Amino acid sequence: MAVASNFLPALKRLAGDFEKDSGHRLLISSGSSGKLFAQIKQGAPYDVFLSADALRPDRLVSDGLAVGDYTYALGRLVLLSNIVLDECRDILYSDQLQRLAIASPRTAPYGRAAKEVLQALGLWQDLQAKRVTGENIMQAWQYVATGNAQAGFIAASLLHTGKGSITGCTWEVPADLYAPVRQKLVVLKSAENRAAATRFLQFMKSPRARAIIRASGYDVVPVN
Repeated sequence: MAVASNFLPALKRLAGDFEKDSGHRLLISSGSSGKLFAQIKQGAPYDVFLSADALRPDRLVSDGLAVGDYTYALGRLVLLSNIVLDECRDILYSDQLQRLAIASPRTAPYGRAAKEVLQALGLWQDLQAKRVTGENIMQAWQYVATGNAQAGFIAASLLHTGKGSITGCTWEVPADLYAPVRQKLVVLKSAENRAAATRFLQFMKSPRARAIIRASGYDVVPVN
């Protein structure tokens, strides 16, 4: 099972319930959505792909490589700073900001969302020299957690897992500053255990799974 790094903590919470109910054991590999997508295109033996966006799962479906696409979560973006300010977003304009961490806009949907925010605020070019880029959202968080960056854009879900437990401040970025982060999953046609993969898809639509996803810092969409 391939999962975008932002959703790894939530998937670990979900795994216990799924394994208990189904008898199937989840083998999990995490990374940026772009990197996992490239691995799948090259024949990596995953059964399910939980992306942090809709684009890559949709491409797998259109290419005939996957079925059963489902929007399992709606992600939210926050700015996390290890410097306390009355208005946390002001760190973007402060001389105290020497390094701003984001995930790669090329491979990580939350990185693309961060770029959209900075462009909307007119800061993308202004902060170019201060930006440090992680391969995925967990690496962006690590830059802030270790003090190698004074602030960073991360998934709001990390604040619900202890990963975001940094003494500082947060700014939940208004949703109108970036395109919705629609996180989709698909079942790969090459799945060695298609029955287990399909059962996991149905589990993710269950009220129990959706409650865990909400408690992990995501929004969810109605199930058809």
